[in-house]
Amino acid sequence: MAGTGSKIANTLRGSAGFYAAIAIACWSTVATAFKWALEGLTPASMLFIATTSAIAALFILLYAGGYRGDFLAIPWKAWKRSAFLGLVNPFLYYLILFKAYSLLPAQVAQALNMIWPLILVLLSIPILGQKIRWAGILAMVICFLGAMFIALQGDPLSVLREGVHIKNPWGVVLALGSAFLWAVYFLFNMKNTLPDEISLLLNFLFAWVYISLFLLLSSLVSRQSGTGTVSQATLKSILSGIYIGIFEMAIPFVVWLKALKLAKNTAVVSSLIYIFPFLSLILIHFVLGEPIFLSTVIGLILIVTGVLLSRFSGRSVPKSAKSIT
Repeated sequence: MAGTGSKIANTLRGSAGFYAAIAIACWSTVATAFKWALEGLTPASMLFIATTSAIAALFILLYAGGYRGDFLAIPWKAWKRSAFLGLVNPFLYYLILFKAYSLLPAQVAQALNMIWPLILVLLSIPILGQKIRWAGILAMVICFLGAMFIALQGDPLSVLREGVHIKNPWGVVLALGSAFLWAVYFLFNMKNTLPDEISLLLNFLFAWVYISLFLLLSSLVSRQSGTGTVSQATLKSILSGIYIGIFEMAIPFVVWLKALKLAKNTAVVSSLIYIFPFLSLILIHFVLGEPIFLSTVIGLILIVTGVLLSRFSGRSVPKSAKSIT
């Protein structure tokens, strides 16, 4: 029996589904962790803690994976590219995303952020010269309707009674802005020539520098008590920030890349990622106590439907081995 169990375990560890399941499980928890961290941290201080723990986790994962390379041997051009990519993501992307979470219910911020693949389609038309098919146009319309439903934050029929009324429009703009930044990051990352894990670590190293400078400048501009700094944070918020760095920024990306490398059909494995927003809603409801809006469920279903329609209808979404979608 022990031998059989060992064989099953080895088979699972060698399957794309096993690694994909780990990534999905991690990403399903982070919306809740975002809210916990924001109870005692500003988005900037939260990002500093998360980036620091992500760098530590990535170094450990690389070492455990057998990497003994010389970082000084990395071409200068790759360092310059990572300096730019690190500015876009993690620095600006997460700074804006965390601010969106501080203004919106977790279910709304998370769902709106999921629209980034369709923004990618729009950006790929002028940047990559790709043509969009009718199915792609239909997918964008469906995703737009989904985003509108989510932005209503409540009864989707209220638009018939009261007209379109978006609660906290600034938060909605920030959530969509983070989706835009992720799409931009995806497009520029397609030209990356470094191993994915090395590139990810370099991006985080530059992001750590950016967020450190941002916090320093912020403290110089405002010399008051520094609301939301680590000194005012609770243990719960600090631990949540560390958790985000490890289980949002580091581990799931590494194991997701492993899943894609092992997958016989990357399109099928990539589509599994759209399970996590629905799993996350369960945690948001039972752990955070947020009542789940009907508009969120409808909107999320529309967005996922639109993204999948775009993915499987042809060449709408740019293809890349580095895709996390």
